Amino acid sequence: MKTFTLACAVSITVSSALTLNAYEDYDPYQYHDRLTGNWGGLRTELYDDGVELFAYYNAIIASNVSGGIRSETNYAGDLFAGMQLDMEKLAGWENWNFQISAIDRHGSDITPAVGSQYSVMQLVGGQTTFLYNVTAEKTFFDGDLSFKAGRMTATDDFVGSPFYSYSLNNAVNGQIRAVLFDGVMTSYPFAVWGGRVQGIVDDEHTFRLGLFQLTQEMWDPSNHGIDFSIDSGDGVSIFAQYDWTPELDGKPFRLFAGLNQTFAFDMPQFGSTNTTDEFTRFYGGVDYQVYRESPDRDEGLTLFLTFAYTDQEDVAIMPIQSSFGAHYKGLLPNRPDDRLVTFFTYGQFSDDYSDSLVSAGGSSVDNEMVLEVGYRIAVTDSAYIQPDLQYVINPGGTGNISNATVLGIQFGASF
Repeated sequence: MKTFTLACAVSITVSSALTLNAYEDYDPYQYHDRLTGNWGGLRTELYDDGVELFAYYNAIIASNVSGGIRSETNYAGDLFAGMQLDMEKLAGWENWNFQISAIDRHGSDITPAVGSQYSVMQLVGGQTTFLYNVTAEKTFFDGDLSFKAGRMTATDDFVGSPFYSYSLNNAVNGQIRAVLFDGVMTSYPFAVWGGRVQGIVDDEHTFRLGLFQLTQEMWDPSNHGIDFSIDSGDGVSIFAQYDWTPELDGKPFRLFAGLNQTFAFDMPQFGSTNTTDEFTRFYGGVDYQVYRESPDRDEGLTLFLTFAYTDQEDVAIMPIQSSFGAHYKGLLPNRPDDRLVTFFTYGQFSDDYSDSLVSAGGSSVDNEMVLEVGYRIAVTDSAYIQPDLQYVINPGGTGNISNATVLGIQFGASF
């Protein structure tokens, strides 16, 4: 019954997309992009005084309708809220900004029912309340150089693209997931001590360098983001990334390439009592708008590709991952802010990881692939709803679990 109800909801939502009219352009200063509006002008007054309040809620209902290990339907939600303080307006500190935010995650995942390595519900992970960003940022030279430090994560500034965030599967959502499987990339919602410097050379060239704390307790949700300790056994994760963002034939192009290097952080080797205290992974991505409907608007088709690689198969679950995607903004007439999204991900399991599973009495693993199609409907300036279909090929990589079909719907709003 739950699966049937979800299927009906998705069908009704898709039908609605064909009949809704485009909403009018808005003035962001008046907060038309927030569900609660401008609070009678109070938000504008606060902004003028240097205070910007924000809140976003996103949720997923997903059902494993065939294949996998068993049929299951679950709901998961994520509330992200906080404030941005312009310290120049508040205290006269020129070009200083301060941010503080918190997260509440709730609900459950159907991924165990699917049997997949990649989560089919990207809002799951640490289902509790966290203190997240507590950062200060200083900019120089009209913003071309900036320094940020405090409680933060690498995924705020590295290995990501806005195009990835439309996926319900965490193989690609927000970042290249294989980098997170290594356990050495700090990520939302698990904040650590860190810092980032960014230099914008010109309109086409940007460099970033980040340094982040690694601790064995950083993934523990019971800490709620308020364990500020730095222990002698903690390590360091360093990210270096270059972005090239020219316009090719009048359309936006982005190429990024990066390196993640860790030091002094013990990573268990598969099938051994030994550890590795240094780790290196390379990653990169490219996206290009191959078709634009008109020169003065951004509707059109963007294609993107990602890749991540490490040769340290003794500690990396997936040494190789690549994703390909297509993103069409404004496909339907009079729906300029709707988005049709498709994703395909290939993840190659480590031979050493596979051998360790066999030695423990389990099955060998080879690869897992995910195909996903979704349509995000911009219901208003501040709210969306996205029906979504995932097809997980070779869940868990063993060949013992049948391919799974996951039907889902994600919705959210900014407040």
